Amino acid sequence: MVDYEMVHMPPSIVASASLALSLKVLDAGEWDMTLQHYMDYTAESLIPVMAHIAKNVLKVNDGTTKHMAIKGKYSTSKQMRIATIAQLKSSVVTDIAKQLTV
Repeated sequence: MVDYEMVHMPPSIVASASLALSLKVLDAGEWDMTLQHYMDYTAESLIPVMAHIAKNVLKVNDGTTKHMAIKGKYSTSKQMRIATIAQLKSSVVTDIAKQLTV
């Protein structure tokens, strides 16, 4: 999804923040020293990027973006219906997105 507030960010930090957000949302672990070593980002440095990604997830969930085709694409069985999982509407995503305004 195109977010013009994120175009200046290197793809590596967006990918790392996406992984960190996924770990947190799915309760699959934390950003540990091994990830920090191989990805070259600390957990703290990823928080602002994670907040932007979480904000985009909320926009798609609320239907307040023109990029709704993304949700449709990832709601198919071919994509394992990943866009429909309950965790994407959890308070974890909301709390992380709120960090943008703090």
